[in-house]
Amino acid sequence: MKHDVYRQVGYIQQALSQNRKSIGVFLGAGCPLGVQIEHPFSEIKTKKEYSYPLIPDVAGLTEIITDSLKGANGKPSACERLIQQMGEDKITSPNIEDILSQLRALRQVAGTGRVRDFIASDLEALDDDICRIISEQVDKELPTKDTPYHNLAIWARSIPRIKPIHIFTTNYDLLAEQALEETACPYFDGFIGSKNAFFDLGTVEDEQLLHARWCRLWKIHGSINWKIDKNQNVIRSDKVEKDENYLIYPSHLKYDQSRKMPYLAMLDRFKDFILNPSSILFTTGYSFSDDHINNVMVQALQSNPTAMCFAFVYGNLNEQKYSKARQCAKQVSNLSLIAFDKGIIGRLEGAWHLSDEEKIREIPARVIEPVVEEEGEGDNKREITRYELRLGDFEKFGQFLGEISINEHQEHEG
Repeated sequence: MKHDVYRQVGYIQQALSQNRKSIGVFLGAGCPLGVQIEHPFSEIKTKKEYSYPLIPDVAGLTEIITDSLKGANGKPSACERLIQQMGEDKITSPNIEDILSQLRALRQVAGTGRVRDFIASDLEALDDDICRIISEQVDKELPTKDTPYHNLAIWARSIPRIKPIHIFTTNYDLLAEQALEETACPYFDGFIGSKNAFFDLGTVEDEQLLHARWCRLWKIHGSINWKIDKNQNVIRSDKVEKDENYLIYPSHLKYDQSRKMPYLAMLDRFKDFILNPSSILFTTGYSFSDDHINNVMVQALQSNPTAMCFAFVYGNLNEQKYSKARQCAKQVSNLSLIAFDKGIIGRLEGAWHLSDEEKIREIPARVIEPVVEEEGEGDNKREITRYELRLGDFEKFGQFLGEISINEHQEHEG
């Protein structure tokens, strides 16, 4: 089975150019990896090994946190003891979100007492330490105004829209906010106010009453600038007080109703968006490792056959980390999984092919790349050309959006 890569890019470009349909972009943990920072001692600027990602992915963040919270003098730390217990419970190689979920489940059971050799104060201290390190690691700024995030923001405000652009993210960082503000793209994130902006559920639920030029930003797993204040209110503030708690990653277990409210409201926005007639969702930097989000996405797509999701992943389709993504794409026909070498379109897996090489020149940002390989041996050896569709590279996707934005603006002005 083969899929026409030129035709598929045409569908994607046409979908991104709509101004009358509900369009959403889901930013996963892989997106900050698309912003590379050069080492100051670098002399060969074209080589990947001379740069590093602005913010580590979940695996990198997990390694940093577990290294920071190691025990001393041969005594295991609370973090190490918790991970050991998770291993005994057959939870192998847990990432930081798995660790937080387990930690908060134990906090709920412990109350003010003890559970599995942990006392409540130890669990609370560990939660605070993990969230503090997460905040330190992801509290970064975009180095320039020419990043994929800026291209996304410019595309979102490039033309007058009948329906607003929705940006969903599981990331805790403030990169999307920075890009939206630096490109003068107005947005609503569920909070109202300035000094200590408060979460307003009523406006979130009636966000369709806001002007369509306002982009919607929904942070499904919380943010480093979400806090619980002294009065147990959910606020958004850059000022960190000692007696305020971070709202990072939903536990679905520990938090009282006031704390659950933002998470549930954000997830409801995601589900309701997909249920909109003819909605179009694009995911990038997301490997489908979160079962909770996968279930919401797949069930909503099943319920609304007029909706469409284009899921862009970095690398080749058969990589082990995309096993859940492949499973989801083969469940529903309106989820297209787009990898470098192959795609699953309409539940059918196939490699990319191109019947006319000249058509590559018509594709914005050259997101289709020819790869020349040799096959056969000896006298039978010959060169073959296969094609890669690199929209799963967030940097390439940003360039693609940038060129579409220019074309949209010119057409609208014309």
